[in-house]
Amino acid sequence: MKLMKIIPAKAKAKKWTAYFMLDNGKEKAVSFGSKGMRDYILMNDKNSKFYEPDKEKREKVKAAYRARHAKDKIDQPLTPGSLSWHVLWDLPTFAGSIKKFKNKFKL
Repeated sequence: MKLMKIIPAKAKAKKWTAYFMLDNGKEKAVSFGSKGMRDYILMNDKNSKFYEPDKEKREKVKAAYRARHAKDKIDQPLTPGSLSWHVLWDLPTFAGSIKKFKNKFKL
């Protein structure tokens, strides 16, 4: 399996869509992230309306998100919950989070 790209979602209520090439040669699209809601990346982006200058507050919000979603299927890369957990709520940058996601799941 290979992560081909992550682009803005066409789905009205979602932020992103990840495209995977499965081992059988088929493509799978997984949309994730609720449009209009904050995430850890946006809270770290000074140009975002969700920017939070206080690092302690950002970490508190991240911990609360992770506590709420601890039972999601975060160890299965093809789930919206896993993509949100690892891409939107892990590192402060999109590029860094994607790189870590790809390494974790050997994509």
